[in-house]
Amino acid sequence: MSRAMLALAALTACLAGTVGGYWYGHDQGVLAESARRDGRAVKDLGALIESHKGLIRQAAAASKAMRTAVARRAAQDAQSTQEIRDALTATAASRDGCVFPAGVMRQLADARERAAQAAAGGVRGALPGASSSAAPDR
Repeated sequence: MSRAMLALAALTACLAGTVGGYWYGHDQGVLAESARRDGRAVKDLGALIESHKGLIRQAAAASKAMRTAVARRAAQDAQSTQEIRDALTATAASRDGCVFPAGVMRQLADARERAAQAAAGGVRGALPGASSSAAPDR
């Protein structure tokens, strides 16, 4: 084999190695960039999951507070209703012609006012207390 052929074979081998190396490096770069994007996506998803865990904890706390407020409201409503029933029972015989004692009428007006305040304040708003005129006049 002549020197020219040997040089040409060496040059062809060098070019083939260079082209092969370029494409190998290109593929490795593409894979590295894809891995970097995937790693960032995993990190972002992890942060999103942690954020959602915090929101779930907040929602659970709000739900518990809502259940507590509704239970308090129901207990106060039951107490008011019982007080009015007791007052009406005590004077049932004297109510011919739909005449109600003044104390019961005040209790009904106070109950209506507390209900309006509670409705305006929402379920978790402060519950208005019973007024001082809760004792019926007999």
